[in-house]
Amino acid sequence: RITTEEFGRMLERTEGIVGSLAADSWCRLMRGLWTSGLRLDELMHVSWDDLNMIRPYWGPRRMPVLDVPAALQKNDTEEAIPLLPWFEVVLLETPEDKRTGWIFNPVSLQSKLGRKPQHARPTAEWVGRIISRIGEAANVMVHPGDERTKRPVKYASAHDLRRSCADRMLEAEIPENV
Repeated sequence: RITTEEFGRMLERTEGIVGSLAADSWCRLMRGLWTSGLRLDELMHVSWDDLNMIRPYWGPRRMPVLDVPAALQKNDTEEAIPLLPWFEVVLLETPEDKRTGWIFNPVSLQSKLGRKPQHARPTAEWVGRIISRIGEAANVMVHPGDERTKRPVKYASAHDLRRSCADRMLEAEIPENV
């Protein structure tokens, strides 16, 4: 489990890995993982306005939810998932007039290298590798390694941020079925 202090260290180390121009977008993405409980690939498919993607919905008669189309579900079922309050806070940081396109869109790291940014959106796999580099730079160890079995030290990854959200949900006594 990643503690709040360790997550803070990851946020602090982000700029050193991705550069100053990209840091805010990467910190926002990690805060999305930390507060949503979504898998990285799911978070990368959250949009303000694309009906074929996962979208937040604040309806007049029901609690805020994430609408998940069947095509993006492992069980091929359309679903409305309650929006966690702390994830809603992250979403509402975006002013209403800016709520178009991808909600979590990490900026290219090409500018850190002095290159022109690529136009293609990064894949979840590539984003996960960068988050793991941030976890290592912040020295957030989730498994100490084992010399006997030659298992290496494991540093925080995107999936560890998701697990930590689940742990905090249990601590807050949010029912497991939610």
